[in-house]
Amino acid sequence: MTEQPTKTLSLAKVRDLAKSVLVSAGADTRSSDVLADIVTRSERDGPRSHGLRMLPVYVQSFTSGYANGHAKPKTEKVAPGVLRCDADNGYYQVAAAAAREDLIAMARENGIAAFTCANCHHLGALRFDTEPLAEAGLVAFAVINSLSMVVPQGGVRPVFGTNPMSFACPRDGDAPVVWDQASSMVALMDIRMAAAEGHDLPRPAGLDPQGEPSTDPNAILETRSLLPFGEHKGAAIAFMVEVLGAALAGGTLSMDNKERESFAALNIKGGATLIAIDPTRFGNAAFNEYVARICAEISGNGSARVPGDGRLAKRAAAEAHGIDVSTEVLAALG
Repeated sequence: MTEQPTKTLSLAKVRDLAKSVLVSAGADTRSSDVLADIVTRSERDGPRSHGLRMLPVYVQSFTSGYANGHAKPKTEKVAPGVLRCDADNGYYQVAAAAAREDLIAMARENGIAAFTCANCHHLGALRFDTEPLAEAGLVAFAVINSLSMVVPQGGVRPVFGTNPMSFACPRDGDAPVVWDQASSMVALMDIRMAAAEGHDLPRPAGLDPQGEPSTDPNAILETRSLLPFGEHKGAAIAFMVEVLGAALAGGTLSMDNKERESFAALNIKGGATLIAIDPTRFGNAAFNEYVARICAEISGNGSARVPGDGRLAKRAAAEAHGIDVSTEVLAALG
């Protein structure tokens, strides 16, 4: 792999750059603030494939008219523990941020509460939607379906999206436990980044034009046929996300992407569900001790680490020293 020249940017500079690009593309103050924050956190914590490299995709969604940069989400309480939102064809994260305080209050009142959202776009990591809830002392679980490109085990054509999920829970005296993952072997943007950087993937993650599993990111991008993680197990998880996301929220199914194709966009207007649980209302006063013991058993177990904790070292390094950004990426952003 050829080493690419880079430039070191502070996180503040990354955010300013992202904000400027988004505003120029037509996003209003609220949308550009939320999305610039997600881009910056992605560069800080990873995956960096969802950071500055994602900005041209955000830009395309706004300039093509596919996404609404001035969205005014409409959220209503449809049950004591359920908020339902129409994101006004804007980004899901903007709608979720606006509803966060109400969701937290409902979870504390009822013990559990859910937020569903349709007519929305999503291109970032889901952890940034669950982490704030864990910081507020809640357990959180989030799902969203995406553009079909994952082939079910034994199938010959994509049915599901990469259909990510995220989990977060508080950890007494330390940063919350937060992880997210795709239902596919590898997220699409990680495949695109491998292709841009000129290296193969560490393991077969999709099908090549001959229908064979491949580590070549360019071959996989040609077929847009990704493999689920864990074979039939990952496909089952993708199915669950399709139901909890699109079906519950009333979003577009992963395979229904005609509108997306007409705008040449990367994503569909899927459906998302975010569930918040207040552990203090579930009757186990020792909840924090349970979490602490689980984490301790993992941390003291060879080279194992608590799921998602890899981001904390990246975060500390980025906050202290900034991040190295490819000059090619910076040039593309103008």
